[in-house]
Amino acid sequence: MKSSYRRWTLDLLLVVAGAVAALAVILLGVSGSVVRSLFVVPFIVFYPGYALLAAAFPERRSDIESNTMGKDSSLTRPIRHTAGLLYSVRLVLATTSSVAIVSGVGILTNYFGWGFHATITGVGVFVVTILFSALAVARRAMLPEEERSGLPPLRALIGNAKTATSGVRSPLSVQSERSSVSLAVNVLLVVSVVAFLSSVGFAMVETQQPESDFTEVYLVTENGSEYEIGGYPQQLSKGEPTTLTLAIENHEHESKTYTVVTELQRLDRAANEPWVGETVNETQPVANNKTRAGGNNGTLAVANNTRVVEEHELSRVQRSVADNETAYINHDVTPPMSGDSLRLVFFVYEGEPPAEPSRESAYQTVQLVVSVDGGEGDTEPAQPQTNEEASI
Repeated sequence: MKSSYRRWTLDLLLVVAGAVAALAVILLGVSGSVVRSLFVVPFIVFYPGYALLAAAFPERRSDIESNTMGKDSSLTRPIRHTAGLLYSVRLVLATTSSVAIVSGVGILTNYFGWGFHATITGVGVFVVTILFSALAVARRAMLPEEERSGLPPLRALIGNAKTATSGVRSPLSVQSERSSVSLAVNVLLVVSVVAFLSSVGFAMVETQQPESDFTEVYLVTENGSEYEIGGYPQQLSKGEPTTLTLAIENHEHESKTYTVVTELQRLDRAANEPWVGETVNETQPVANNKTRAGGNNGTLAVANNTRVVEEHELSRVQRSVADNETAYINHDVTPPMSGDSLRLVFFVYEGEPPAEPSRESAYQTVQLVVSVDGGEGDTEPAQPQTNEEASI
């Protein structure tokens, strides 16, 4: 009895065990292409499809047709076949079904905002595989023991592989009206599942084109429990900290680590350059003429007629942001110098920044033009103005 039970459940137990091992490899981030492929490739191209077919076709198909007439008769009467599949055919269909299932799961996860993430897709495929495996066990248990599908002996597997390629009869052929009806229902089930996944994928791709990867960075001010754009401090005091909040939205379809470098720059403006609170143009590098504040004389960068003649790095902050999440990073800005029309710049990098940050090397840049007094006076909120106070 135990041997019979193992025969019709062993294949599904192996599928479940393989799915568990593959999911563990994905979640643990096991490196090494050979080891990872050994577990993950069957998980993608075989396990879910095999479980689906096991649930749709729980019946065993006989691989031998025996003669019941005498030796002197040229007529034979084959034994009755159930509506199951030849095991070799089952293996082939498992591959195509798996591809459809994995694609459908990936499209669904992206549609619901999780993106095409390997871990999330792997969990989804694992759940589908387990559910179909459980359904297959339940459906097999409802059949007579001699009709239950399962892992066949190697000799039988080789035999029906030859049958599938011999062209003598269709691998889906049956010998009774009851078998034909049952087979038609099961085939319809498989076709319906594959068609459903394909139609869902097509509809989602047509209605929601995937967005390109990007990161959005901007300054915000805190208003109670909410953040809003505007009302930035415009007047700072030398040596006194002022808190500014930088928002970073991650739409890169994966978790990212950002580093924000904050600098205060003194500008040498021409007469036609913007006043305090207006947008400052993009800077361009000045070859062989880059110095830091306190170093040799020279300019650091130039934007049209604007020169950066002095700059001080105030802080470096690193933060990891999950996909489709927004991080609000507070910066305590303490100006080390005073003056009018100073530029406060936030250089945002993916990962580690260089020793000397710049607009050219930064992934994103946000700036705010401020005035800093000699250390007396309070910070006042900026009044609404026509032009932007911060730009990306």
